[in-house]
Amino acid sequence: MPRRAGYEESWDLTYLVEQLRELISLDFPWDDTLSHELEGTLTRLVTRHQQLHGLLHQLANTTDSTEDLDVLHEDLEHTDHELLTTLPGLLEKLRNVLR
Repeated sequence: MPRRAGYEESWDLTYLVEQLRELISLDFPWDDTLSHELEGTLTRLVTRHQQLHGLLHQLANTTDSTEDLDVLHEDLEHTDHELLTTLPGLLEKLRNVLR
């Protein structure tokens, strides 16, 4: 089962999440819109973690069909794409609040 998104995408996501972690540790004023957007992003990150954990668990217990693994894999890739698309904008908004 080849992964369409490569290691570069995984590294990019890790880098963006690390930036987010650093920014949200700073003390700055939160408005409702930004708080809601951050909450949604954090929820997607938790979902991604659960999807990855589920996929790795299924891979370790190879009794499931390839079709089941493909579905889990596609869900993970969709979440990765969503995060790679939305995280840069959220990071920019957080930086703008600090300026």
